[in-house]
Amino acid sequence: MEISKIKIRKVPSTNGLIGFASMVVDGWLILNNIAVFSRLNQEDKCRLVFPEKKLKVNTIRLFHPLTSEAYFVLEQAVEGELNKPNEEQIYG
Repeated sequence: MEISKIKIRKVPSTNGLIGFASMVVDGWLILNNIAVFSRLNQEDKCRLVFPEKKLKVNTIRLFHPLTSEAYFVLEQAVEGELNKPNEEQIYG
């Protein structure tokens, strides 16, 4: 699985929420509005929460990884983007 074009829209911190991520998977599928939360006691780690649609009786998961390995790939890609130095902060 190849993850590219990762964008993270940061939001003011609320209960550990860092922002929302979007990414392209294998060059043909875009995933949007993945909530990115900080992990407790792990400063440079995050956890992902995938979008859901709440109906009167049920909650429908719009999309999510089918395996823990797939989740790990997505999580690592987002963490890599979060840990990149901000280009505006680089001097010299």
